Amino acid sequence: MNGAQIGLLVSLAVLGGCRSQAVQGGGSPAGSASGSRWLASEGRELVGTQAPEWRGLVFVQGGPLSLAALRGKLVLLRFWLVDCGYCKATAPALNELHERYASRGLTVVGIHHPKSDAARDLERVRRTARELGFEFPVAHDDEWPTVRAYGVGSAFKRFTSVSVLVDRDGRIAWVHDGGEFHRGGSAGHEDCNRAFDTLDGEIERRVGGR
Repeated sequence: MNGAQIGLLVSLAVLGGCRSQAVQGGGSPAGSASGSRWLASEGRELVGTQAPEWRGLVFVQGGPLSLAALRGKLVLLRFWLVDCGYCKATAPALNELHERYASRGLTVVGIHHPKSDAARDLERVRRTARELGFEFPVAHDDEWPTVRAYGVGSAFKRFTSVSVLVDRDGRIAWVHDGGEFHRGGSAGHEDCNRAFDTLDGEIERRVGGR
């Protein structure tokens, strides 16, 4: 990836971190204060398609893993970056989902995608993952073959910090089109809360009975 391509993708990630489409009713997950179900503004066309196998990843924590080896489990991917405020804000949500659902069939995987030479320092990636409290597998996608395969820069144009839920059959079940999702926060974070509630409900529904 050349400097111009990286610069373009960096510019896509500087917009506001909480925005979405809210749909009234339609199976809003329990615990949603808004009574609305969150939908991504970008990337919804990927839902129902086969999730691409991962390529070019170096695991810095846990692993090595492949998507094929995780068939039969739910997999939550988060593309993240050191020094990303949206990623830091979302870290508690990822940690909570890992703690609550790992024993019930969810595997959370953080995929780091560097946007500078400094961010290619694998020890820095490991250290940041520890500081964020990540206890799930973390991989580094140096040249972005996996990040691009999941639509960053094409289906997802506004952010690179995308999250994707893959079902037990290896199909994309849900997408978050970047920025942040979490519980709580100040005024203006209602969409972030709604996104977290919707993802939590989607995972709960899919691990139910296991």
